[in-house]
Amino acid sequence: MKIVILAGGKGTRTWPRSNDELPKQFLPFLSKQTLIQETVNRFRDFVPPSRLFIALPRHYLPLLKEQLPDFPSNQLIVEPQQKDTAACIALTVFRFLQTKDDEPVAFVPSDQFIADKDAFLAAVSAAADVALLPDAIVTLGVRPDRAETGFGYLLTAPDSAAGKASSVSGIRRVDRFLEKPDEEQARLFMKEPDIFWNSGILICRPENMARCIQSFEPAIWNLLSQNPSNPDAAYAGMPRLSIDYAVMEKAKTIYCLPVNCGWDDIGSWGSLLRHLSSDPCGNVIHGEVDLMDASGNLVFMDNKKAVIIGVSGLIVASTSNGLLICPKHEESRLKKWLSAGKEVDDCPTQDDQPGIF
Repeated sequence: MKIVILAGGKGTRTWPRSNDELPKQFLPFLSKQTLIQETVNRFRDFVPPSRLFIALPRHYLPLLKEQLPDFPSNQLIVEPQQKDTAACIALTVFRFLQTKDDEPVAFVPSDQFIADKDAFLAAVSAAADVALLPDAIVTLGVRPDRAETGFGYLLTAPDSAAGKASSVSGIRRVDRFLEKPDEEQARLFMKEPDIFWNSGILICRPENMARCIQSFEPAIWNLLSQNPSNPDAAYAGMPRLSIDYAVMEKAKTIYCLPVNCGWDDIGSWGSLLRHLSSDPCGNVIHGEVDLMDASGNLVFMDNKKAVIIGVSGLIVASTSNGLLICPKHEESRLKKWLSAGKEVDDCPTQDDQPGIF
């Protein structure tokens, strides 16, 4: 099998540390290594070197070459633009099929945390066996251990026939992809044994994925077929779609392999609270920070000293890119603000209030 590490995200939810020029996969969050270095190292002994690939937009190439200087250039899937995961995966399978290579491929995001590497790799290996079934696309599912509103969910059912045909136990059929829930729904999902987090990790044969893209999003495949050696031309008209929306929610033969490996998505400031050590009052601190009567805060200071007094449950992050201050439970609004350019509300801005400062 092959591993393709998806490294094209913008990392908007960890602004101001992460931005378009330096997204979170190229930053260290949990160790001295960057997230993409950790992900590459996770697979170095799992597959032969020639079967490890990285897919990323062209403008991230300098960052990759700086952090992984020995990674072979012929094992890079280079996108002309950022067009989300449907275009990226389509380009990847198109490239493999050009050389008549149809062995199973695992598409793995570059910004995830895995506590139990051995259990994770065993699940990926088993999923590759399931991917050999007719029309199969496999995703790894994770049992919820908290009421998480930031993840998508999978509604599944046992599939003994798939398990027997693949000799892999525990295989489930995905009946439906569930949108990110509110907190009340997330608490209900936790109690349902057939509902799993969608890890965003999928395993398939290129031919199966190509057939699905041709069926559900023919414009994507037609652009690649019409420009087989010119991805710039293909991407010029490529729609911006996630692979879940383009294929996974529409395909009929999606399997879920549950995995218990301490998986987490390092997609936000709040996710770091689950993996970084805290002081006795529950504060997670980076940089020069003094606290007084403060608890449960995450404070990241990259360039200045901070004094935090009498507050709880805040995220405070300051870098040369800007300053973020928000309650932890409001963190989801950060991505909305960045995508819209500003947050619209009914409160007047400082400029509308003469006399303030």
